[in-house]
Amino acid sequence: MTKIYVYTGTGNSYASAQQLAAELGEELGHNLNGESEFPTSDITITHITHELGESRPHIECERCIIIFPVYAYAPPKTVRRFLQSATFNVDYMVVIGTIGSATGGALAECVRLLKKRGQKTHLTAKIKCVENFVHMFKLPEEERIPIICQKQREITKSIAHDIKEQKTNKRLLCRPDSSTISVVFKTAAPQFAKRYKITSKCNGCGICYRVCPALAIEMDETTKRPKFVQKQCDHCQACMQLCPKKAIHFGKVTPDGRRYCHPDVSMKEMFKR
Repeated sequence: MTKIYVYTGTGNSYASAQQLAAELGEELGHNLNGESEFPTSDITITHITHELGESRPHIECERCIIIFPVYAYAPPKTVRRFLQSATFNVDYMVVIGTIGSATGGALAECVRLLKKRGQKTHLTAKIKCVENFVHMFKLPEEERIPIICQKQREITKSIAHDIKEQKTNKRLLCRPDSSTISVVFKTAAPQFAKRYKITSKCNGCGICYRVCPALAIEMDETTKRPKFVQKQCDHCQACMQLCPKKAIHFGKVTPDGRRYCHPDVSMKEMFKR
């Protein structure tokens, strides 16, 4: 059995998770349909957010794939919580980071966390995707996005082949330069959450609440508008990127600015609750 655990804000990691499930499903001779829960019990995709509903989730399977976006050379805070709290009994463990630029020490940190839980990591990999951390970097031009997404599909297919072959590699575990950057980001992230602004365009649809992978948004029962739980925010920007009214903005990102969601992923597939 193969279990895929995914953290996603704007869909990059989820798109690759779907493709991995489809590629590995072909290996097993199944006709998978790309939904988040497949009609066979041999391959499943689970949002890490859902798994953290249990205080100490237990992961037991033949193959486990953990895939997430890299934030400032580190895994998102929610992913770290998952790795620190779960127990594992996995024959073949794969950790994949989706990146806009570089992984830094993110994969190495996951290897260390899994080792502390008594679980060996057999394969680590990275997948270049559309850079969409828009308060620091510009989105690529519209005509470039399909090209980058196609390259992402090609890399994902290559990784799926490596998983089928049960290939292994080793990861350098000491990355002091990226560790410094990630610590600064972890410290600043709760302060970043204060800079998200909700404009009068908000109609209380609750999509930001449903897509937040860190469960850092609640809906105010009185105003019917979202409010941020700052200490939980991973700064993934899903709320801002996926708001259909562009009612959420951050810093210099204006309400009328461009937004991004991976073209292979539907809004419904992004819902965490």
